[in-house]
Amino acid sequence: MKKVALIIGHNKRSKGAFSMIVGDEFGYWKNIAYKIKSAIPEMIDIYEREPNQNYVREMNKLLVELNKHNYEYCLELHFNSALDSKANGCECLIYKGNKKAKELSTNFMARLQNIFNSKVRGVIEIADSKTRGGYGICNSKDTYVLLEPFFGSNVDESLKFSVVKDVVELFVNFIKEV
Repeated sequence: MKKVALIIGHNKRSKGAFSMIVGDEFGYWKNIAYKIKSAIPEMIDIYEREPNQNYVREMNKLLVELNKHNYEYCLELHFNSALDSKANGCECLIYKGNKKAKELSTNFMARLQNIFNSKVRGVIEIADSKTRGGYGICNSKDTYVLLEPFFGSNVDESLKFSVVKDVVELFVNFIKEV
């Protein structure tokens, strides 16, 4: 049976972007990830960055555990934020040239577009672990996609993603079908 890793973006020390609608990235995605796991427990492992002195130390420890396994793919869960409250859409960050990650990203964003009417901002290819968001992408042995499905700073978009059952259903169907 296929196994997928969900990496919760951020942690208790660094909670990530904040949305007036869904709260901080860490709390939002932790809730979603555990609901996904409860729906398809045999297919999901969840990883959280244990708070440490800095991001690289946190990610190194997480990657040691992650890389002990052979995952079909890994999804790091985030949402975007911008000073412009009208900024919207979804994007995915992947390792440069990884065809499987690009196919997963394209499929995921098409589903977001169909279900949430999300604007597809595209796939960003990362080649350096020092690039923002690139550490897990560049240091995981398995296919790794960093997801940014919406802008927490956009009220209309956040409202769509505040319906937890819809978000969980999107992920469960994606993981089961892809």
